[in-house]
Amino acid sequence: MTTRGVEALSLGQKQELFAQLLGRLLTWIYTHETWKVRLGEGYVGDTDAKDGDYDGPHMRNGEHYNKLAQDLNLFVKGVFITGAHPAWDEIGAKWKSFHPLCRWGGDFASRDFNHISLTHGGKSVRA
Repeated sequence: MTTRGVEALSLGQKQELFAQLLGRLLTWIYTHETWKVRLGEGYVGDTDAKDGDYDGPHMRNGEHYNKLAQDLNLFVKGVFITGAHPAWDEIGAKWKSFHPLCRWGGDFASRDFNHISLTHGGKSVRA
């Protein structure tokens, strides 16, 4: 499918694709014996910005509000990994290999290693 074709997907189709790919990623992560993950923030539209002030940690109108993003909490050998780590590089590369719309926060200027998403409407573009 061309990039033009994937951008023609509706928001609902992208949400379904995101759920499917997230399942694939989580299954793949657990093939690594020393890696464990816990789900961090996913959809935040009912918590952040409900009152219109966007006072949470997520980018205004970012993919967390479109149900197209998930933060993962990674543990390697029982240690919570909060910054750069080779495991994040592997996870990010695997995620991006799934589909042309997949984005990983480690590529963003903010270096948001635990963030995975699908791009929608030109947002979450690779840096």
